[in-house]
Amino acid sequence: VDLAQRTGLTVQGLEGLAASGALRTIGVDRREGLWAAGALAGMGPGRLALAEGADPPPLQPMGDQEAMQADLWSTGVSVRHPVEFVRDRLAEVRCVPIAELLAGERRNRRVRAGGIVTHRQRPGTARGVIFLNLEDETGLLNVIVTPDVWDANREVARKAIGMIIEGVLEHRDGVTNLVAQRFSSWAGEITGVGSRDWAR
Repeated sequence: VDLAQRTGLTVQGLEGLAASGALRTIGVDRREGLWAAGALAGMGPGRLALAEGADPPPLQPMGDQEAMQADLWSTGVSVRHPVEFVRDRLAEVRCVPIAELLAGERRNRRVRAGGIVTHRQRPGTARGVIFLNLEDETGLLNVIVTPDVWDANREVARKAIGMIIEGVLEHRDGVTNLVAQRFSSWAGEITGVGSRDWAR
């Protein structure tokens, strides 16, 4: 309440600060801050003084994955990566971390990588070839998708954010690319993450 009165922040502004963890510096945990912002929303303009002493009930701190999702919702960035929370599941289906693929030891071999698609592009000069960027907690991988592979995997390739891509790892002129052959999506709730698609 004191923060709201001193700064004139809106309820949405207070929620954003609370969700991002910024209020920890004044001893307010994320959930407590969100609860307080919600309580202030119910007070209405000119009634903040009535909220003094409205203490939150006992609340469990957010877990790591919830905190990452709150970071992404409130600021668009996080020090954590969504893929780190599903790394064990990806390892079970033999997905190799991107940093290992970029190290170059698996050149010209069939590999499987799992991550989040950050970009989809189809340049007019590429004869229908589509380029994706796949990101995990270790790095970013360029993916090349030929028109026939795109058509065969269209539903997943177009819409999934969390994706497993199988293909052949190619290393040419100092650049590593995964030439895609098959796509699947990995189940899991990913909030606050999207891709920038079809930018030229």
